Amino acid sequence: MRLIQVGVRRMGNHWVKVGLNNADAEMVGYVDILPEHLDLLSREHGISKDICYTDLQTALNEQRPDGVIIVTPPQFHAEQIIMALEAGCHVLTEKPLADTWDNCRQVAEAAKKTGRVVMVAQNYRYSPVAQSLYHYIQQGKIGVPGEVTLRFFRGPHFGGFREEMPYPLIIDMSIHHYDLMRYLLQIEPVAITGRSWNPPWSWFRGDASSMVFIEAALKRDPARRVYITYTASWCSKGGTTPWNGEWLIFGDEGCLKLENDHLYIKADDQQPWEELPIQPMERTGQDYLLHEFISAVKQGCQPETNCFDNIKSIEMVFKTVESFETGRRVLLAGE
Repeated sequence: MRLIQVGVRRMGNHWVKVGLNNADAEMVGYVDILPEHLDLLSREHGISKDICYTDLQTALNEQRPDGVIIVTPPQFHAEQIIMALEAGCHVLTEKPLADTWDNCRQVAEAAKKTGRVVMVAQNYRYSPVAQSLYHYIQQGKIGVPGEVTLRFFRGPHFGGFREEMPYPLIIDMSIHHYDLMRYLLQIEPVAITGRSWNPPWSWFRGDASSMVFIEAALKRDPARRVYITYTASWCSKGGTTPWNGEWLIFGDEGCLKLENDHLYIKADDQQPWEELPIQPMERTGQDYLLHEFISAVKQGCQPETNCFDNIKSIEMVFKTVESFETGRRVLLAGE
């Protein structure tokens, strides 16, 4: 599959390696608005400057790719995705789908109109621990889930656009956890109530800490509710959790625990925690995503994290922000 990548530094540099290492990907162009980034790309990876561009439209016109990988800040996603779709390309974009709810809906409408695939890089689904947890839940190891507690605490110093965002944790990071909630539990959110704040020691301009309460419906039994408490910070000093967070998932027949990226189960308080095996995967993360993207395009089907599914995860993000700003419980689409 002939591919162009837009954005080549930071996370983009990782995607460069993923593309070059995929036998089914023919990388025919790279785009970045900063020439110095393209110079580094050429030196570090031996890529010809003949396929390096500072303008996406020019790259699309000259290379006629089948698909585009977008690894740019969120405020550029909608314009770049729609430009690629109108050029007849399929798109694999880094999360979030776009920077506003209106832009997300415009992208979904453009994908529907053009009939092209738009896939969002929700790589947290595709790790051995997430896949193992998904299968244990769906196998009924704890019966039907009903209550979940998720804790996430990190203190990353990214620099760049993330430290200038109004709600960096929720918009740039929590989309991973929200998407995992929907996927692991097979739920759709019904309502969200949240509060955010920025600790005095925070190095982010926007609120980097929050508590969120999520009411959701099971897909297989919409009348049955799942209640989730989500406490998170991106400027924690100590008490660090793994990037997946730490989960307690309570069902009517027991509890599953994800702690330090290990899985445990217990039926009741009279029994000790039993560690569960984590199954290996042939491909993980971005490698899995690119493989699934190419496979879906070849087979003429939608990948799992297509924009029509992902818009339900990103809606959780924007409804959370709405709750932050209004102080109210906010209903999601269809409620």
